[in-house]
Amino acid sequence: MADSQSDLSPIARSTWCLAVVDACLPHLDLEETESGGDFKHWRKALSKLRAFLIGDLKSESNLERFYNAFSDWEANYETSDSLNGRITALVFSSTHTAFAALFDEDSDDSALIRGNINDLYAELDTLGGDAEGLQAYWQALDAEWCEALKTVRQRPISSATMKLLQDTDISPFGLAA
Repeated sequence: MADSQSDLSPIARSTWCLAVVDACLPHLDLEETESGGDFKHWRKALSKLRAFLIGDLKSESNLERFYNAFSDWEANYETSDSLNGRITALVFSSTHTAFAALFDEDSDDSALIRGNINDLYAELDTLGGDAEGLQAYWQALDAEWCEALKTVRQRPISSATMKLLQDTDISPFGLAA
């Protein structure tokens, strides 16, 4: 059984990062509403990433163009100074990591993503949230995702796998979809 991203191929790591992003979407919706920001560049890059992974988008240069637009936008965006703002920053980091795995197969910042997630659970615990329960939930999700992705070596990612990875009703940090 695959138990970490280091066991995963670059395409599988990219897909794992997309699963992290998808699971945390309620936090991005909340951040966008609270900040009054417009996350269209991020959403468009995410849409193109998903299309690329499932084989609907073939052009790497097209994918890179949308990634660059997101990167330029994100460089000027300041997340809120809140737990949700830090979850948003995690999602942006996961987005960068997903693209990096596609453009450079030696790139693997998954340990940093995992470290950020653990830091967020420590913060949640300090704030009096159910960090222990949510962390157990996260670990189960992560194990399920890694198991589903352990044999993935190339695009397109099957629709059954993508559906499994997107099937979360509650974010890893307890926000309902």
